[in-house]
Amino acid sequence: MNLTNADISDELKKIDDFENLKEISEIYEVSDDENYRDCLMFDGEHLSGSTAEAIAGWLIAKYRSKIIFNYIDEIFGELSDFERMAVYDSVCNIISGKYSLEHLEYIKSKITDFFETENTMNVDGFINFRLRAYKDEIKTLVEECGNDVIAYRDLQDMIDVINFLFDVTDFE
Repeated sequence: MNLTNADISDELKKIDDFENLKEISEIYEVSDDENYRDCLMFDGEHLSGSTAEAIAGWLIAKYRSKIIFNYIDEIFGELSDFERMAVYDSVCNIISGKYSLEHLEYIKSKITDFFETENTMNVDGFINFRLRAYKDEIKTLVEECGNDVIAYRDLQDMIDVINFLFDVTDFE
């Protein structure tokens, strides 16, 4: 599966929804160029379910593909670009089906818990520490899908060798 226009539109809509929400809810996105990190500043007392959902949707739209590709490169550094995209597409197919709502609810609850005590979120820190279970689940999916892609590649290589041997063998 490749990303369709509808998928891209959905991801962009989540980012647009978040941009609109920032204006209404006084959420500030701050980039700390010195430390290369993004921060969100927000008064947690005013966090509603829809605000937490919009922030969760934004986090997923902006960071999920980065997480997936980082794990692909970390675990399967030798994959071609085509194979990397095949692993990415497989993981996205699984996530968008079975886990989509589950992940959104999990991230939303973590955001709500976080903003009950804090008003500034280091996005990278939040993803790396508070969403560790989410990242671990994605890592497991990347490993499974990557192993499937490698097995398919190996199978194709074996078929090519058998075809070559069949072509060069004289059966008389």
